[in-house]
Amino acid sequence: MPLDVRGQIAAEVRAEMARQMKGQRELAELLGVDQGSTSLRLQGERSFRAEELVRVAEWLGIPIGRLTPAVTEQVA
Repeated sequence: MPLDVRGQIAAEVRAEMARQMKGQRELAELLGVDQGSTSLRLQGERSFRAEELVRVAEWLGIPIGRLTPAVTEQVA
């Protein structure tokens, strides 16, 4: 089974945003990108940069590892 890192991270970010009722527009502002670029990241079509994931985790108030659990398990 191929390791779909982008898709797994995107799914975790979307899920946590939904739990906290945070929107795509807020995320776009945080990352300093347009909504189209944000949408591509949230769909797993474009990768989040490492710096972006750190910002997203801080914004969501969670450890960065919560955004990458499936990836961490598969790599370990």
